Amino acid sequence: MQIKKFPEFCEQVLPDFNKFLNDKLNSEVKQDTLREAMLYSLNAGGKRVRPMLFLATAYSSGVKLEDLSDYFDIAGAIELVHTYSLIHDDLPEMDDSDYRRGKLANHKKFGVGPAVLAGDGLLTQAFYWIAKSNLNTDKRMAAVRILAHNAGPMGMVAGQMTDITMEDKKLSEKDLTTLHQEKTADLIVAAVTIGAFCADHELSKNLVLYANSIGLAFQLKDDLDDADDGEDADKNTFPNLIGKKATEDKLADLIKQALNAVLKEEKFDKNLLVNFLDYFKE
Repeated sequence: MQIKKFPEFCEQVLPDFNKFLNDKLNSEVKQDTLREAMLYSLNAGGKRVRPMLFLATAYSSGVKLEDLSDYFDIAGAIELVHTYSLIHDDLPEMDDSDYRRGKLANHKKFGVGPAVLAGDGLLTQAFYWIAKSNLNTDKRMAAVRILAHNAGPMGMVAGQMTDITMEDKKLSEKDLTTLHQEKTADLIVAAVTIGAFCADHELSKNLVLYANSIGLAFQLKDDLDDADDGEDADKNTFPNLIGKKATEDKLADLIKQALNAVLKEEKFDKNLLVNFLDYFKE
């Protein structure tokens, strides 16, 4: 029976995927402190949204549930890249955050130098995993190309640079949208597009629009969730720039846009990606 609910899909897949992540890093990384620091952030309470979206897209494209483990290397690579970005984002030279998801940030737990190296290790290991996966050469090369493009200086890293160099200047709505498109949405776009490509589903503008929309929606939801605590009062956030009501309207428009986009997708089981949109109603 086809799984139609995203939370149910995660319940089915996540335990095996988490075991895969830990077993693989434990077996490959021999330097004790490096391995501990890498695993610390990898297991710091993330929801695995990006790898689950990758696997959900592959599943919706026709990959059987029992065959999804063949795609864990690619899903894992996406999660490693995301985790590295969080470690580096928390560093004193960047966002200077002491905590991540209620736990000490990596650099507060292990020191700045080890945190930088843990991030470096996760980033480089991600591409090793893709190269060593059992998928055919075309799929592995596509995964490398898309992930490097969206996570690197043409995507996420560019957004991070804008974030740290423009934090003392008021951005326009267009510039703030571009920042978060690169910093947050591009990696989500990578997860969905790689998932489709690796499952032999012809990539369409509909899936790209869906991924772009939910990627930006994540940031708007985060901004709204943090809007009332006062900590972001001086930051470039959508509520600060356009107001809370306009941000809520913008979020609703993005979810509607994502829904309409995925409903147009052909030869694709739409249930999981449609159900995923419930996340933004919480």
